[in-house]
Amino acid sequence: MRRRFVPVLGAVLAVFALVAAACGDDDEPEAAPATTAAPTTTAAPTTTEAEEEMGNTIVAFIPTTTNTYIAEWGRGAEEAAAEHGYELIIIENNFDQAEQDTQVQQQLGAAEGVVAYAWWPSDNEAGVASLQALADTGVPVIQTNQLPFPGSEQYVVGYAGVNDVLNGEVAADLLVEARDAMAAAGAELHSDGGNAIIIGFVAGYQAGIDRSGAARPILEAAGISVLGEVEAGFGPAEGYDAAKQLVAAHRGDGIDLVYAHNSALAEGVIHALEEEGYAPGEDIMVVGGTCHGNLEFLENGKEFATGLQAARLEGVFSINTLDEYLTTGSLANFGNFIPNPPVRSPAYTDTNEIESVTVEGFGVADLCVY
Repeated sequence: MRRRFVPVLGAVLAVFALVAAACGDDDEPEAAPATTAAPTTTAAPTTTEAEEEMGNTIVAFIPTTTNTYIAEWGRGAEEAAAEHGYELIIIENNFDQAEQDTQVQQQLGAAEGVVAYAWWPSDNEAGVASLQALADTGVPVIQTNQLPFPGSEQYVVGYAGVNDVLNGEVAADLLVEARDAMAAAGAELHSDGGNAIIIGFVAGYQAGIDRSGAARPILEAAGISVLGEVEAGFGPAEGYDAAKQLVAAHRGDGIDLVYAHNSALAEGVIHALEEEGYAPGEDIMVVGGTCHGNLEFLENGKEFATGLQAARLEGVFSINTLDEYLTTGSLANFGNFIPNPPVRSPAYTDTNEIESVTVEGFGVADLCVY
């Protein structure tokens, strides 16, 4: 029998605790070489004959698990699926919406026994037609990792995963804090409220759209001028190249703050800034949107702050939310979000938030392992 899911974070962590020790070394999604990973399955616990007749398969359409963040999501989803008695089939694409669209059409021709779909689009807007095709089967679909594209909410029974709007708001608040810390330390800002640049995810990726869209109004209200934004990618190499580009374009205006959509991008940004003669943590402040496994710059203050986001917890939460719908026929809430608390560098706080900030007892060392 499948267990009934009670949608509280403690229930999510009951599964997550079994696997919290696994680790990786990267942050948000980073495009892999142009190969398509084969669908993978995990064996589910034995089901009753009646359940086998009805089917017990969940199919998840996601970007490639060669990226360590997405691999962590997959591990969490597999653990939760096994816990609830489902077979999970993961179908991966190389951040290619056309490839994902083809995979959806292929799956629709062989959908026997599928009780639910998890949808993580490579391009949220371009993928709406495939999402609608899944919904038209009558099989429930839940979206994960990226909020549904506006107007497509009707095709999903709910959302489970990160809240990138909240993420952008948290990062913007941290940038304001960083600006104020610079001013208090006697730094001379290049405008009344300070000047910022933004290093974002790839074009069309909804998480980046939501993060910047949420951050910009807060920065504007605080008097911070955004000089420019580059939609770069997900890892240090892309962050490095984008920072070089924006420094070349805006050095004359004066740059005080950098918002990178994740800490992997921020890592490359910091290397680029140092090569260009800046001193991150002194004459320029860098904030990463979400953490990753390399904490060096957060520990030494070159990165002012980041957000605590757990990839594996997101995978667990997604399957648990689907199970709630399949078990009860509805969701208590359309939006089901994992937390995203800020984590400031100990160089700027009285307490070491790398050690003190937790989600249900799990801290940065447990959760920022991708």
